[in-house]
Amino acid sequence: MSSESGATQPAVGGSDPARASTGTGDGPGAGGVRAGPGTILSRVSRRPAWARRSGPMVVIGLAYVVVVAGIMIWRGISVSPDYLLLIFIPVALLSGRFFRFIGDWVPFIAIFLGWEAMRGIVHNDGIAPQVASLANLEKWLFFGHDPTEVLQHAVGGTTLHVLAVAATAVYFCHFVVPLLVGLVLWLKDRAQYLRFVTALLGMCMVGFIFFMLVPTAPPWYAAQHHVLNGVTDLISSQHTLPSAISPYYQLVNPNPTAAFPSLHAAFPTLAWLALRRPYPRGSWILFVWSLLVFVSVVFLGEHYVVDVIGGVILAAGAWWVMMRLVVPRVAVLRTARPILEATPAAVGTVGA
Repeated sequence: MSSESGATQPAVGGSDPARASTGTGDGPGAGGVRAGPGTILSRVSRRPAWARRSGPMVVIGLAYVVVVAGIMIWRGISVSPDYLLLIFIPVALLSGRFFRFIGDWVPFIAIFLGWEAMRGIVHNDGIAPQVASLANLEKWLFFGHDPTEVLQHAVGGTTLHVLAVAATAVYFCHFVVPLLVGLVLWLKDRAQYLRFVTALLGMCMVGFIFFMLVPTAPPWYAAQHHVLNGVTDLISSQHTLPSAISPYYQLVNPNPTAAFPSLHAAFPTLAWLALRRPYPRGSWILFVWSLLVFVSVVFLGEHYVVDVIGGVILAAGAWWVMMRLVVPRVAVLRTARPILEATPAAVGTVGA
């Protein structure tokens, strides 16, 4: 496989580049004395054979990002997309495709961060948020009960605090999990990665339109405005994980009235749908994670069940549009070359 820089990679089991540069294998050049700059670059750029295969790189990338993100959350640092881009760099360097990583990831993250900034501006557009309508719809669906209130009152004391902290940790993985799935797809199947991030951005823009035209308040907001009784903002009241945000996010205004549709529900759902093709069995882990997210955001009072349903429908619709309408018409989404070699067991499936 050719490298991004165009420099020739030493073939496994092939001739030594040092010998080629000197024309002999047992002269002075064999010891590297007469090795030229090209030979030195070739030697430095060598990577183990496993680092050129998608399987081992996916395992290593997953383990590395999970550990680093876990430490950051434990230390009270919000793992935002700008931080994740920096966290992913060692994996890109190890893959030997750093410049391809920059070309594939920097535009995506830049657009995403721009969308985050716009989402904060929407909160100041002067349109009054819907507070009572979703609360009333929720109670109508659940026979006069609010699921957030039911979940919060089902436990108390230490158990409530422990569950609130655990649910907050899940809540803080809002960016970690879908972008980690993006990294896995990038290493395994670049075409599927491009489909995923394109669908994700499209889904975010649809959500932006909802937030702009019909701002909706979450349960904790409704409780503070005396629309709901018995619902608590657990992230604040239970003193769960503190969150230090990046310098960029310190400049971005948060939007407390962007409950419907729930992007906390949409992101993992879309990630699960994108992961099903390259990893049919492993993707079910993400399905279970999605269910955990759904319960966590309702329990914390950050979303109604109606918001979650809206997020799932948004993700399913975005992926359907991508696969049925966009992919057949955009060549790069069908034929993008894989980043790494396939593992021996996966030969013939990359790009499927």
